[in-house]
Amino acid sequence: MKILIVDDEERIRSVFVKIMQREGFDVIEAASAGEAYDLLLENSVDLILLDINMMNVDGTVLYEIAQVFCEKAKIIVSSVYPLEDQKKLIRGAADYYDKSDSLQILIGKVRQLMLNNQNT
Repeated sequence: MKILIVDDEERIRSVFVKIMQREGFDVIEAASAGEAYDLLLENSVDLILLDINMMNVDGTVLYEIAQVFCEKAKIIVSSVYPLEDQKKLIRGAADYYDKSDSLQILIGKVRQLMLNNQNT
């Protein structure tokens, strides 16, 4: 199972990559929506961990693009915004993660979505 992590903060992206690799997932990463778009054209991904607030093109735009190009990929919105705000900004994501929550919560959300993906 392949995960694309999209976050413009290198420190956060690095932590997410290490954790997901430790969980046994194949991980690719992007520092911007543009870089993520290029990776989506070249790779099939099962899950996208998507930041909202990024420079130039934000996560809301990339979410719309991902819906067209990789409609089977599940998307977890990952942001410092409260969950209710995330849900208003990006409607219809598979799940939402507040970066102030524990990483165990994120791992649980990813595992659940990947398990559901395998069963469909």
